[in-house]
Formats: sequence, C-alpha cells, structure tokens
Amino acid sequence: MSGHERGITSRSADLSVQGLLLDVDKFASHDGPGIRTAVFLKGCPLACAWCHSPESQLNHPDILYQAQRCTGCWLCLEVCPEDALTSGVRGGQEAAVLDRARCTACGKCVEVCYPGALRLAGKHVTVGELASEVERDLPYFRSSGGGVTLSGGEPARQLEFSYNFLLACHERGIHTALETTGYARWEAMAGLASVADLLLYDLKFTDSTSHRRHAGVPNHRILRNLEQLAALDHEIQIRVPCIPGINDGEEQIRSIARFAAGIGVDSIALLPYNGAAGAKYEWIGRSYALQEKETQPADYVASLADMCRQEGLQVQVGG
Repeated sequence: MSGHERGITSRSADLSVQGLLLDVDKFASHDGPGIRTAVFLKGCPLACAWCHSPESQLNHPDILYQAQRCTGCWLCLEVCPEDALTSGVRGGQEAAVLDRARCTACGKCVEVCYPGALRLAGKHVTVGELASEVERDLPYFRSSGGGVTLSGGEPARQLEFSYNFLLACHERGIHTALETTGYARWEAMAGLASVADLLLYDLKFTDSTSHRRHAGVPNHRILRNLEQLAALDHEIQIRVPCIPGINDGEEQIRSIARFAAGIGVDSIALLPYNGAAGAKYEWIGRSYALQEKETQPADYVASLADMCRQEGLQVQVGG
C-alpha cells in the first residue's frame, strides 16, 4: 500500500499522522447541524475564480500580508533570512514590501510582527493534537447536536491525515461532516465517506466544459463520485455556490437540482455570492477577478430555491 493510501483501512486512528492545517473555526453555526468546529486544511486541486479561501489553495504554508496594518517598525526586515522584505511606502505611509518570489514562508517575520500585518497561513499538526483540540468542544456538540466539519482546500488532498482525523473524532463520539469538492480518486472519496456522518458536496456545474473554464478542472470525476456515494446511501447535502452571471442562471440551477434528484440526493444548499473574500486575494499578492460582482437579490435566490423544491429537494439558503 502506498503512503498516499496508508491508514484508509485502519480500525483505530493513527494519532501520529501529520497534516497541514490552515485554521480552526470554533462555535460555527453553519456547515452542518448544531454548534460545530470547522477545521480547514491546506491544498486544493481546483482553482475556482470565486474561491472564498484563496489562502487554502496552495499545499504549503504561505504568508498573508495586510499592508495597511504595517507600522513601519522594520523588525521583519531584520529577521528575514531571505531578504524578502524591504522598506517602502503604501498610501503615503511607510510599509514593508514583500517579495513573494524570495519568501520561503519560514514565519520568522510573523514572530516579530506585533501589529499583525504578517501572518502565516498553514502549520503542521498531528491527528492527535488536532483531535485533542476539538474534543474540548464536545459538551457544546452534545448539547446542540453539532460536531466537527472537515473542510479545505480539499481534505482528500491530505487523505491519510483526513481519514485518521475523522476516525479519531468518531472514536471520541463526535459527529463528523466532510466538505468536499468531490475531485479525487473514488477510493479516496469512499474511504473518507466511510468515516463521515454527513457529506457536504460542492457542485458548481453539471456541464464539464463550464466547470473546467471556471474551476480549472473537468467535472466528470466529481459527478461520478457523487453518483456512487448516493448509491451507497450516504447522507449528502449538495452545496451550490451561486456566482452571478457564471452559474446562477435558472437553467444551470435547475440542471443541478434535476441531477441531484435523479441520483437520489434530496437536500441542496444554495449559497448566495459573498464578495467579502476579495480582500484575501490582496493578502496573498493576487488580484480578484470577480471584484465587481454583487450578491443576488433575496427574491431571486428565493425563486431559485422554489425551483429546486419543484424538483423534490429540501432547500437551504446560505451555509
């Protein structure tokens, strides 16, 4: 068995497996029932133009830089071993300039950045460390019917870690939800689904050409995995990020709803566009292509929801 597949048939969780963690969001009231702890991993095979967490896409740590917070103390310049930071001016104020081509994301600058302008996105943790952290929230899970939601990036990109973490949660009596793009080998999806109580399955298009254009990869594998998971009677909620002018047309949403109903999935969540993530692109030195998009009017989203109900689906609006 390869290292990529190791641990998928484990009877007990291997707490020593390491993964690359982006963030832990406690007391979340979305991404599954009840009060939840949402765990976000680094690394994603898709490149969606609207990605709400662009800092999660790369499969290695990187530096987030909010230049407006910089006070010009220059401590970061003194500790950077790669000379990736230099003094400069932004908006008439002194501020550090980050050369990402030289930066190795060692994190030394973050340690001395007291204003919080520099932050490290991504740290290595073990299954045991993360499981112990989320276990502290067990009383809230039990009182609210909540649990842990593992998200990304894409959890299947860190297959061994994700499987063992979800298994460790099960061993602690914690309800588990897996949020996934579905873009992974079937063996990986089946393994992760076996230790997830709920699958939150992102579906952007039924048309593969459109999916490749806007998300960077075709969706044949995504649709096939979803069909197979539904056939195995997993609890699944399809989640559709509704992006204005890209996939929020009536024809596109109806196509997704009919596909869902046709394979036996009866739950769908329509996620209205949220442009707040645009600022994050600046933090990682990238431009945001959808800056001019605006959230759909509530009555339009309601009409899409009604259309999905006509296809026999239970509909949730928002996360």
